[in-house]
Amino acid sequence: MSPATVALVGTVKAPPESVVDYYKTSLEAQGFKVVPGAQAVGNVTSIDFIRGDGETVNVSVRQKEGVSTFTIGANVAAGSVK
Repeated sequence: MSPATVALVGTVKAPPESVVDYYKTSLEAQGFKVVPGAQAVGNVTSIDFIRGDGETVNVSVRQKEGVSTFTIGANVAAGSVK
């Protein structure tokens, strides 16, 4: 597999838990599994996912003044990018 690396940064007026729950549901529906481990680093909520033999996604969220800024980074098979 020659992975594609993609990233997305966005903002939403929602708590970090809602952002994580949304992407967790979406990614699990696509066959990703949550990687066990800590889900917070300082004031950043972070969750990692893996699928198959090395496809990975990270969702990180930081909230300030009621706005969550989230970053999604992924290394996936090129055909998976949508």
